[in-house]
Formats: sequence, structure tokens, C-alpha cells
Amino acid sequence: MPYERTIEIAVSEKVVVHFSQSGRPIERYAVVLLLFDDGHWDTIRVYDNHLGSHHMHRYTRSGGKQEPEAFSAGAINEAIPAAIAHLKAHWEAIITSWNA
Repeated sequence: MPYERTIEIAVSEKVVVHFSQSGRPIERYAVVLLLFDDGHWDTIRVYDNHLGSHHMHRYTRSGGKQEPEAFSAGAINEAIPAAIAHLKAHWEAIITSWNA
């Protein structure tokens, strides 16, 4: 039976970090920074491994999803908490850059 889990971490009233994983041990994951803006949730930044490596996608309000950038060479159990910690620590600056 496949294993899937989703967790939402409230960062502020309108900002959440959404973490999802599948597999045991973890095979795929995504860590997403979301902003509630103008009545809907916008994706601001995504960390995942769907391309076979740990990478990050920046989003911009005007340009949408950007090309992937590598962010970690470590194991999954190192990459996930690093992505969550980065988003929790820098969410305001990341949202500012999304608006630019």
C-alpha cells in the first residue's frame, strides 16, 4: 500500500509551507511556499525531487514558474528539513522577490 503524507505549517495568517511526501522510505517530496492573495492561493516557491535531484523553482507574479535550480546534494532526509527551514526563515524576502 502506498504511503502518502501532507503537512501544512502556518507561517503567518496568509502564508503556509505545504509539505507532501510519498513512499516509505520517501521517494518523492515537495515543499511549497503558498501565499493567500486576492482570494486564492499563489505558489511562491517549490522545492522537490521530481526531476531525480533536489531542486528549487522560483515563481514570479509576472512570469510564473522559473527553471529549476539545484539546492542540495544531500540525502532526502537532509534536503526536506533544509527546504522547510529556509522557507520559514526567509518567507518575507521570498514573497518580496515574487512580487518584483
